[in-house]
Amino acid sequence: MKTFINYVFFTIAILSFLATSCKNKGVSDVENDIVFDSIKTSKIYYLDGDSTKPSCSLKINYVTPVKYKDEAILNKIRKELNGVFFDDDSLTQSLPDEAIANYTQAYINNYKDEAKTSFPDWKESGESLDYFSYYKIIESKVLFNRAQLISYQVAAMDYKGGANSYTTFKNVVINLKDGNFLSEADIFKSGYEGELNQIIKDKILKQNKAKSTNDLLELGYWGIEDLTSNNNFIVDDKGITYIFSQGEYAAPSLGEITVNISYKEIFDILKDNSPISIFFE
Repeated sequence: MKTFINYVFFTIAILSFLATSCKNKGVSDVENDIVFDSIKTSKIYYLDGDSTKPSCSLKINYVTPVKYKDEAILNKIRKELNGVFFDDDSLTQSLPDEAIANYTQAYINNYKDEAKTSFPDWKESGESLDYFSYYKIIESKVLFNRAQLISYQVAAMDYKGGANSYTTFKNVVINLKDGNFLSEADIFKSGYEGELNQIIKDKILKQNKAKSTNDLLELGYWGIEDLTSNNNFIVDDKGITYIFSQGEYAAPSLGEITVNISYKEIFDILKDNSPISIFFE
């Protein structure tokens, strides 16, 4: 009896040890030790400084890293995020405040030039001021910030008069170990494209309760049969999410296409020992 009791205690101890070990190898609930801050600005410009004339307005909410233990990696991430947020490589070397100021001025200058060439006779058109007014909103957010990885998203809504409005989403995954952005090649095995693309298509069919791409066509989607992954993804501890921006594979009125894929569904094409392996090993 004593031997049996000792065996039970020994088994419990082993199981407890294994459970603790597995937990330690998992993803911590504690966020990475990088600090972010939000820089907000809003600017409106009227043609010739006259509030009775068409205008352009710009709103920015830029979430940017401000503190990290490795200064070199911090500066690298800042530069790369400048390029992603403003979609302008010339601003990568600027500090965030400086980049915002330069981008704002360039936006206003571009509006002035377009007003001269595209609608110089706006007064005689009979259209409302809004028809000739532009506005843009750019904002970013951190969607996931653990396990030395950061999933970061930039959403930009751009309206250029009339019915010309569209929203784009840009996603990046930052590896805090080196400051680099992850690409599909970093996390998928060679030759992954065919299987991944089919999974994405099947997901879109299921989301819309459609049986074929012809059914999707009737709903306002186009070119789904030719859809390919676009490196526009984010990761978390459950899976990978792809986003296809408004108008990319569907009518603009349908908005963006979001596809969530669990690691279980793509396990066969994921690389071993990649930066995201901790989530599914």
